[in-house]
Amino acid sequence: MLKLLRDLVRGEPLDEEVQRPLEGMLITGQAGLVAGTRVATDRGWRPVEALRVGDRVLGFDRGFQPVIDVQRDHLSLGEERRAGGCRALRVPPRALGNQAPLWLMPDQGLLLESEAAQAMLGEAFVVVPARALSGQRRIAEAEVGPELESVTLVFPQEEAIYVEGGLLALCPQPQTPLAAVDAVEEAGYFRVQTLQTARFLVRSLIEGGDATALGYAPEEIAQQVAAARRGTRLAG
Repeated sequence: MLKLLRDLVRGEPLDEEVQRPLEGMLITGQAGLVAGTRVATDRGWRPVEALRVGDRVLGFDRGFQPVIDVQRDHLSLGEERRAGGCRALRVPPRALGNQAPLWLMPDQGLLLESEAAQAMLGEAFVVVPARALSGQRRIAEAEVGPELESVTLVFPQEEAIYVEGGLLALCPQPQTPLAAVDAVEEAGYFRVQTLQTARFLVRSLIEGGDATALGYAPEEIAQQVAAARRGTRLAG
């Protein structure tokens, strides 16, 4: 454990803005799911942009949960670069269990299970921003196109939902600036790590040959989705 802490402390310095945890963040295009990303629902795998209020999505620990709001954000990547923002991350096929290329917004939270996190932080399940994956397994920032649509799904509670390849994407409850001020001390169910800690945890998992901890076996998710689809057809 002491070696883990020493390695983390020696990591590259980060500016104050990046070092802040993302807990309680406002929902923005930097943290949504890129249009085209498939999500596990009770009607099978569906692109996130096709989902509507009332659709049921498979969550990590609460099963299928209803969508209560869908927020969309259109970004111009050219304008984003001029403003000093980050491009989307391209995850090549099979890099993280995904069969097709996967695009992630830089600040989209991903839930992972890590022994290093358990040793350092006292909890095995933590959330890391997607940008922490950059540089691992040919994952890198790249252009999606001249414009990008990100979609944020909102549920009655904070949820981690299954997306392409078995990854778990965090869907935090949205906050207005006023609500964020009123709820400063109210933390989410999952703790979002700073970028420096997140990079260390991701690197530990991948270098230790345990990249599967970044997600769950697609065939296991497929069984739950298939069972839900059968139930939906019977109900209909």
